[in-house]
Parts: sequence; structure tokens; C-alpha cells
Amino acid sequence: MKRIAALLLTITMLAALIAGCAGGSDGGEENSGQDKKSGNTELKMWTFLDLTSDNGRALVLKKLIENFEKENPGVTVKVETQDWSTLASKIFAAAESGNCPDVFMVNTANVGEAISRGICEPLESMFYDDWTDEMKADVENTIWEQGFDGTNHYEVPLFYGGFGVMYRKDLFKEKNINPEDIVTWDDLIKAAETLTYTDDNGQQIWGYGIGYSLDVTDPHGVLPAVLFGQDGGMFTDDGKPNKWTGEDAKKALQIELDMINKFKITPESAASITSEDVYTDFQAGNYAMIAGGTIRIPTVQGSCTFDPEDLGFLPLPGIDENTMGLSYAAGWNTAVWSGSSNKEEAGKFLEYICSAEADELWVKEAQQIPIHASTLEKCADFFEEPTNAWIIQAKDILDNRAYVQSINYTVTGFAEDLQNAFQLSYVDGKSAEEALSDVANAFEERNLGR
Repeated sequence: MKRIAALLLTITMLAALIAGCAGGSDGGEENSGQDKKSGNTELKMWTFLDLTSDNGRALVLKKLIENFEKENPGVTVKVETQDWSTLASKIFAAAESGNCPDVFMVNTANVGEAISRGICEPLESMFYDDWTDEMKADVENTIWEQGFDGTNHYEVPLFYGGFGVMYRKDLFKEKNINPEDIVTWDDLIKAAETLTYTDDNGQQIWGYGIGYSLDVTDPHGVLPAVLFGQDGGMFTDDGKPNKWTGEDAKKALQIELDMINKFKITPESAASITSEDVYTDFQAGNYAMIAGGTIRIPTVQGSCTFDPEDLGFLPLPGIDENTMGLSYAAGWNTAVWSGSSNKEEAGKFLEYICSAEADELWVKEAQQIPIHASTLEKCADFFEEPTNAWIIQAKDILDNRAYVQSINYTVTGFAEDLQNAFQLSYVDGKSAEEALSDVANAFEERNLGR
């Protein structure tokens, strides 16, 4: 009898174990984010924002989550902050293992791969097909269309910015320089020569600041601006370098060198410093103009030693009067995981945080460039304030003077390549043609396997 009882106990335990495993194969309460007893749903979100900080974007996201949870009883959003530099790789790994968060943010450089891997749920299947033509037109621009594969949209470009020239309005006025006169790089150099001087306090002011350290992730020099703006853009339709050794490219690289060696509007230290160093020195009053990104303007305004109302922003100049320099449009996209068991709730949340209502909060409380064109009119009074006027300029640049990376091919490391062209010329003494040829070959070997 004892043997029979023991056998029955073993069978019972095995049956329970099998039942437990079977339940787990359907996602389980932990994986699905659903509490089957209470009927509640928990959405997991991965972002680089820390909701415990006083960062403007973090505060707005926290407020939007609170509003969403009030309007959707039983649904909660759990934010798990990730390191921005590894966020994309963690998302890809989590999707492969079937444990991806319901909602996630992915940066410009990796959004194409996220879409090609099939981990982003189409917006059309969640809410976009229900939008009116007027609603779609309100957000439609090159940034929004980046995540469109010809059939579906897969992400919302929540935080985007572009590169241009930050400048001191007060110094421009003092030296009688009209910012509207800066159309070409020659114009900028002429202005920068006037703006390079020692002030009454003995402080050295440099006309133009930029960092050429290889520790860079953003293209912000003369060379990328010229390549983006040239006929055909930076890359060919199949992702190859387009005219990286052409005459305009060589001229652009020479301008970078001449800013230091010939015109002396940029310090020699530019060869070794980072863009972070440049922002810090600009805030301290050491530069009249710098290469900078719109995403950094609120931070600079909050820490600068000069009046934040005197911070202006210009589009990147052209190589000549007939060619515009284009700004690299970069930022963060938000998507819903295609494998989520909470797509309906996740889709509602994504739609809410990019809604017209939310857009006003992102603009007014975090100084973000609006997603909706209608927000420009709704927030007209806000944009009239001197510290916010730059947003109008930035919106125009993103809509009309920005290069938006294609999702159809990989262009990893191209910013470092273009910085390296400067290093090969300035430090190693190579000719512009040699340096540009070297970095073009390095790009192709890395991205095209040749």
C-alpha cells in the first residue's frame, strides 16, 4: 500500500508540474502583464528616461502616464529605465527571447533594424487606420514617414531634433552681424572672424566651436552638412557612400581644416575635444557660435553664463549659394512590440502620448519640437517667448532642411567615419582625397562587407 500511495503522490506531483508548464507556454500572468484574477493589465515600457529625475521629458512622461491610467482604469504602465547606449541591443535580445516590453523606445540608428526584424506592431492595426485624413495630415512629414515601409507605419518619432549652429544673439548684435546673412560656409567664416576676439575681461572668444574627437555619435561638421545637402544626398539608394570623394566633399573637408589653420576661428584643441566639451565651453561663454543639436538647447539655456534669451539657432549653411546644407534628423522613436499580449492597451497608450493633447505638454513643459503642425498655432504665445523662439526654427529645419535616414539599409558608424576624415588630414597629414577615400572604404567594408 505504501508503494501504491507513493506512486500516486508522484503521479499527482508530475501532473501539477505539467499543468504549470502548460500554463507558462501560454504566456502566464508574469509574461502577459495581465492579472487574471483582477482583470488588470500592466504595460511594461523601456525608455532612457528616468521618471525619478527632474528632466523635463521625464516629468511630462510621468504626467501622461498618470493621466492615461486615470482614463483607463485597470491599466497601469510600469517604466523600466535603460541605458540609452545599450537600449536597442537589449530590445533586440528581449524580442528574440520572447520577453520584450510592450512599449519601447529605439533611436534613429536602430529603428530600421527594429522594423526589419518584425518586432514593431503596425500603427495601422492599432489606431492609425481610425484616424481621419485631417489627423494624418497634421503629423505627416519626413520624420513621421521614416517608419513607413510602403504599407504600414511602425513607430512614432516622439523626440526628434536636428543639427545646426547655436549662436549668441548678444554678440551678433554687438558686432553688427545679421544672422540671416549667413547662407554659405564662407558667410559663417566671415562672421566668425569678426567674433573671434578677447573681450574686456581678458576672456578669449572663439568664432566657431566644434569637436572632432572620434568619440562621437552625431554628424555635426561641415563635411556631413555638405554631403547631406548635395545632389543625391549622403548615400545612394542601396546604401553606398555617395560622392564622398567628390569635389564638394573635398572642399568641405578643407573648410574644416582652414577654420583652424587659416582663419583661426576655431581653436587647435578642436582636434581632440568632444561635442560635450564644446557645449560646456559655449555655456561658459568661450564661443560665439558652435555646431550643436536642438535637443541640447534646453540644457544649454539652463546652464549658460549669458542670458538664455540670447541663445539663437541657425540652419547649417550651404557649400555655395545654390546648395543648402542639410541637418541630420536624429532622435527617439516609440513603438509597440509585435509579440505583446496587450497590443490593444499598448496601442491606446502609444496613441495617447503622441496625441495633440500630449504634444502641447511635450512642447510647453519639455521644450520639444512638436509632432503636430497644429501645435504651432495652439502654442503661438509660447513660441513668442525669447527662450522658446528657436523651436520654430528647429521645426522648419526638420520639415524642410533635414536628412532622414532610410530604414532600407544600414549606415552604422558613418558619423565616426566623417570625423576620421578630419583626423586623417589634420593629424596624419593625408590629402583630402586620400582621407575621404579611406573612410569611404572603411564604411563599405563595415556595412556592405566589401
